[in-house]
Amino acid sequence: MADNDNKVTFTIDGREVTVPRGTTVLEAAKSIGIEIPTFCWHPKLKPVGACRMCYVEIEKRPKLEVSCCTEAMPGMVVHTKSEKVLKGRKAIIEFTLLNHPLDCPTCDKGGECDLQDLTFAHGIDDSRFDFNKYRFIRDKKSTFDDYRLGPEIIRNQNRCILCYKCVRSNKEIFGEYDLGAFQRGNITEIDASPGQQVDSIYSGNLVEICPVGALTNTDWRYKIRVWKTKTADSICQYCADGCNIKLWAGRNRIFRATSRRNDDIDEGWICNVGRYGYQIANPEGRLTTPLVKKGDTQVPVSWEEAIGLVVRKFKEIKDRKGGVCIGGMISSMLDSRSLYSFSKFFRTVLNSNNVDFRIDYKMLPESYGDLYTRMASCKFSIADIEKSDLILVIGSNLIKEHPITNLRVRKAVTKRGARLFTINPMATKSGDISTDEIIYKIGNLQALINGLCLSLADGNTAVPGIDARQLKNLIEPTDLKAIEKLTGVGTERIQALAGALTQAKNVTLIVGEIITSSAARDQLAAAINNLILMAGIQNKGQIGFLARYSNSVGAQKLGVMPFLPVPMIEKMKEIWGTYPENAGLAADRMILSAKKEDIDSLFVIGANPIVTYPDGQFVNQGFEKLDFLVVADLFETETSAMADVVFPLSSWAEDDGTFINLEGREQIFKAALKPVGHSLPVYEIMNRIAGGMKARLYETKDSLDREIKDILDIYKPGVPDIQLRESHFIPEKINPDYPIPLLVVDETHHIGHLTEKSKSLSAFCNESFLEISPSMAEELNIAEGTLVRVESEIGKVVLPAKISEILDNEVVTVTRNFSARPVNVLQMRKRRIDRVKITGVEEK
Repeated sequence: MADNDNKVTFTIDGREVTVPRGTTVLEAAKSIGIEIPTFCWHPKLKPVGACRMCYVEIEKRPKLEVSCCTEAMPGMVVHTKSEKVLKGRKAIIEFTLLNHPLDCPTCDKGGECDLQDLTFAHGIDDSRFDFNKYRFIRDKKSTFDDYRLGPEIIRNQNRCILCYKCVRSNKEIFGEYDLGAFQRGNITEIDASPGQQVDSIYSGNLVEICPVGALTNTDWRYKIRVWKTKTADSICQYCADGCNIKLWAGRNRIFRATSRRNDDIDEGWICNVGRYGYQIANPEGRLTTPLVKKGDTQVPVSWEEAIGLVVRKFKEIKDRKGGVCIGGMISSMLDSRSLYSFSKFFRTVLNSNNVDFRIDYKMLPESYGDLYTRMASCKFSIADIEKSDLILVIGSNLIKEHPITNLRVRKAVTKRGARLFTINPMATKSGDISTDEIIYKIGNLQALINGLCLSLADGNTAVPGIDARQLKNLIEPTDLKAIEKLTGVGTERIQALAGALTQAKNVTLIVGEIITSSAARDQLAAAINNLILMAGIQNKGQIGFLARYSNSVGAQKLGVMPFLPVPMIEKMKEIWGTYPENAGLAADRMILSAKKEDIDSLFVIGANPIVTYPDGQFVNQGFEKLDFLVVADLFETETSAMADVVFPLSSWAEDDGTFINLEGREQIFKAALKPVGHSLPVYEIMNRIAGGMKARLYETKDSLDREIKDILDIYKPGVPDIQLRESHFIPEKINPDYPIPLLVVDETHHIGHLTEKSKSLSAFCNESFLEISPSMAEELNIAEGTLVRVESEIGKVVLPAKISEILDNEVVTVTRNFSARPVNVLQMRKRRIDRVKITGVEEK
């Protein structure tokens, strides 16, 4: 059969197969269901033929060929199971076992080891060789020579078969160089790079990709045998990437999480937060029964007593002042049933629109239709990043906010040839592969984006329907030299990026948390809106205002906000038969109303605003004025400590449910455990309270799911109807006594307020710290690890200093994930940029 230019046809095990030109024999065989054994091959790595296990026989060739590196050619005749092939593979296993310890009974890989399986499959039960096995010995006192490479990885070099998957994936996929292969031949050793430990956010993948027991995780190690576990298909509950994972459980606890490959999202890679974050679902330290404050002490009570008290108090407030005097805040790391039932309860039972999931945002909008929220509804695909020839990331430390989206960007650049431009107020690890990493003077991002728009206008960009001349009447400043002075970014670099945007055929624009969390969110969105129009991105690519948490998009699509579009309100009226006419309050306005004693009660679910809301003084003052506080969470927190009633929540691992990721993709997860103690899912708690108020929310979970589907069907993603907007940049005044710009961020291995409960994640980092550039550390005479006083106009905190290898300007960061040192006391909700002064702590 003749081949066209893009296809080749050949025969494999007597079957004719046609595949795209460039396909390897191994890939072709897999495409028609013929399995060829491998050790070193992986579908997402470049083939290297290191293990030789994938031998095949090709007619008219004198030697066996490694199928992973052999390109299929027209007319080729391949045999994968001939006597010659089987003999060759058997020899490879025999040589692999020369120095391999026969310790399967004590190896954690037992039961899922490729070497074990292939040895059995090839009938090898003896060796022709009679000599002592070569042993790697680091510690003569250790029987097994286990050696810790990082906080969670144990290496046993004697089990290593030198497939190099760990080293290759670390460099090729993750862009990390903290692991290497040292020496040569059979004394090659896989080890951490000199002076380093293997601790990147992706390091857990190195253990999972290992085909034998050479790399193991301490979380799973010697805890349980694999055949005594059951698995549940799940979704990571942390960031909005929506990685697919598998939970391994036994004895009603989870022992590990592994990847569950979904090429549309994660391609089989997960970050360490998703890998080890399951530990918060295990029983240790969990709330297991309701608590009610009696006097100054919270005491355990029955569900009936706790629900009864909440029902009585809510009725009293509603009857006396109206349901508008009760507010609700809920974490968007919760499933869609929980989010929807929470909203329905407030709107139908309490007749209040005071519901919000945006608990850690500054200065939320006070009406529906703000530009930022509409821009956040743009259609976006993680997989489509690979189609881009230019990627522009604005205001995002992508590796921290969206680790798996970051990998797709890295793949687009390193394997597809895309150009990456990043715009941030500080250098980031994600920017290491940028064509240009643009670092601007913090607080001036709007001016910089205005400068890009001016450059596009001056370049006579020909975008249909856009009058470039109109732009200068809408923005300030309008002089590139003035913008260069404000931002510290040279005019030439601004113009070069504008030119690249104009020339690009397919653009991915990613907007991150620096914009999301800003008090100037809508002004920045207006500037980005103009940039999209001037560069024509809406017509030649995709726009991602990326949601932060696992179900933030779900919360928005289900209307867990005070202000909703008319079609959603009409649908809710149709389903519920009612809808509040009163204006609702966003999260920050609820806190302000509590402070003013206009709101009497708050119901907070799955969140810890006392520690995480970006204005510690403000939120504490508001919560202290409340008459009645109800909190539901997995653990006791600083917020629950103030509560009159505390409900124990079931985790996402204890129930079936759905999350909607940053693409708007709804994904199902399954329960891996029974609920811990007497904990309940949110939707059941809401239904019990509603029942006590004579207004049940649902009769069955199926009926609840049907309502959710009806609401979700309203939401149609796409580029909103946008037009050029005013973007007048006004610099924020700086108090000279507090000159240093501060960013409050997640630590790399933590997201939100609960991950510090994970023992494995805390092994990477277990306390807040100040991250500072080497030059500023030298100027302030600060050494690595020393305690420093970080002080803003309204608060201060003492933190250890960490001198960053990446930071190179005067911006400092502090991490917000640890309750022992709440850093939100440094923040002010109305400030675009928080600023501090830093001094050393005198030793006593």
